[in-house]
Amino acid sequence: MKSVRIIILVALVLVAGAAAAQSKSDKVFDAFRNKPGVSYFSFNKSMQDLFDINLDEEGKNIKGDVNEIRFLSYNPEKGNLTGSEFISKASGLLPRAYDRVVKADAENQSEVWMLGNKRKASEFHVFIRNESDDDLQFLISFYGDFDIDDIDNVREIGLNMSLGD
Repeated sequence: MKSVRIIILVALVLVAGAAAAQSKSDKVFDAFRNKPGVSYFSFNKSMQDLFDINLDEEGKNIKGDVNEIRFLSYNPEKGNLTGSEFISKASGLLPRAYDRVVKADAENQSEVWMLGNKRKASEFHVFIRNESDDDLQFLISFYGDFDIDDIDNVREIGLNMSLGD
């Protein structure tokens, strides 16, 4: 009987550890995955030094190892939300530990959320709004270990991925 209790206890510890290892942003993807109008895919493989991008002559860059990239697109014509409602709801599902480090503006219709501090980050989430509420909206997330010199480059990478450049 003691061995059964030990096995159950070990199983509970393993399940709790696996749940804790998940990203806090999983709530966003869980809320929209397999919903009408949503397309989702991810790459998850250790890609060392995938981010090693020089931004200008002054040496500003983002370097790091990527563990996973998630891509979610939302088509308002097939879903129940407008494009802006989708972006608002999706970004609202991020926990308070995430900081919006780049706001959408008239020139760039994307915003970047980060989990980390001014020098290191473990996650970036790029929400890309299209001009019309009827157009596709995108969320591109990067998970890994990043050293940061310039956040704006994350926005550019996300935009290029959404455009297929």
